[in-house]
Amino acid sequence: MKFLTFFITSLTFLINVQVLASDCSFELEGNKMMQFSTSTINVDKTCTSFTIKFKNTSDLPIDLAGHNVVVSKSSDFDNLISLIDPANGINQGYLPPSPQVVGKTPLLGPNETYDLVIDLNKLDFSQQYVYWCSFPGHYGIMKGNLVFN
Repeated sequence: MKFLTFFITSLTFLINVQVLASDCSFELEGNKMMQFSTSTINVDKTCTSFTIKFKNTSDLPIDLAGHNVVVSKSSDFDNLISLIDPANGINQGYLPPSPQVVGKTPLLGPNETYDLVIDLNKLDFSQQYVYWCSFPGHYGIMKGNLVFN
């Protein structure tokens, strides 16, 4: 009977830990139709950090249509997209380094994944934040909002 009680208690604890952990991360995909799997990511602002677990589900080669995730303030979006240039290189996501970028994944090829961790202590919750793809031209469709709850 003690074993059963221990087992149930342990299982309940593990389930609660997984539920709490899931509030501080989100699984996001980018596909070959130049779309993210959602246009809104809800972020629990009580988390100290938030992870966007990004996967490129496209089967197109990285140099033709790679995808990434860039996080920035909404107010910085227009300036940042004006900096996108193939001369910056695929390894930089065609975007030069900028203090306006809150976080950025590398450009990913087919079925590649990357976990982007955002330090929420560095964000100003009175501002609006967006996530987008910096592959040239993708940002027009591949854009979404971070909503802090």
